[in-house]
Amino acid sequence: MNEKINIIWYGTASVRITAGSSQLLIDPFFPFSDSRVKIAADAYDDCSHILVSHGHFDHISSIRDIVRNDTTVYCTKAPYHTLCSKGVNEKNLRLIKPRSSFYVGDMHITAYKGKHISLNMWSILKTICSRRVRHNLKGINGKLKKIVSCLEKKETLCYVVEVYGKRILILGSLALADDIDYPTGVDLAFFPYQGSQKICDIALRIYDKLRPQAVLLTHFDDTFPPFSSEIDTSDFEEHMKQRAKVYKLPHGGRLEI
Repeated sequence: MNEKINIIWYGTASVRITAGSSQLLIDPFFPFSDSRVKIAADAYDDCSHILVSHGHFDHISSIRDIVRNDTTVYCTKAPYHTLCSKGVNEKNLRLIKPRSSFYVGDMHITAYKGKHISLNMWSILKTICSRRVRHNLKGINGKLKKIVSCLEKKETLCYVVEVYGKRILILGSLALADDIDYPTGVDLAFFPYQGSQKICDIALRIYDKLRPQAVLLTHFDDTFPPFSSEIDTSDFEEHMKQRAKVYKLPHGGRLEI
């Protein structure tokens, strides 16, 4: 039996984890039509279990277009209500909370209380009023309306997926709640590398606390222009050379552990 875990990174925080016949999607999305990132319309059709880390636009906005009759979406209250308001049938939604524990095929999943990286108002205003936004005003009101309709409400989750004797830690955002004992020394941790001008320092502090054997970088890409941006990960990769393996995949790239 081939007990390998296969991982595909589609972009932003969207990842597929496959172990044998068990499959799981995390925060799947379709980019804005004017994004350089492209995802096939049927990319997610054969996976019927979706984990939501939190309710922001770039994590849940495409779920209505992905859900099929047999799809189950696991999420907290805020994305649950947002998805219902956007037309996702309640029968496809399963409400979970920190400490929830369940199986998807052979995968055992445990939810942990997470924390979203701090987004200060100055940075948000700076992005909205940036030259890039001013030069790309076509459809801007529609994009803004979609973004503000999806709220996180301090409900970010982290997940640990256990299968084939390995543990994968999925951080919903690059921050940790102060009162939670997170698993340390996992085989692989997903680091969403976005959200702060000090992102390298933040990532290094989290690595030092959790000490995963390897890190997969996500969310560093520019998939929702003109509001998103490509983040330089080279400082973090350089610092990690003598510590642990860092994987940075191209869109649609694959990793096997």
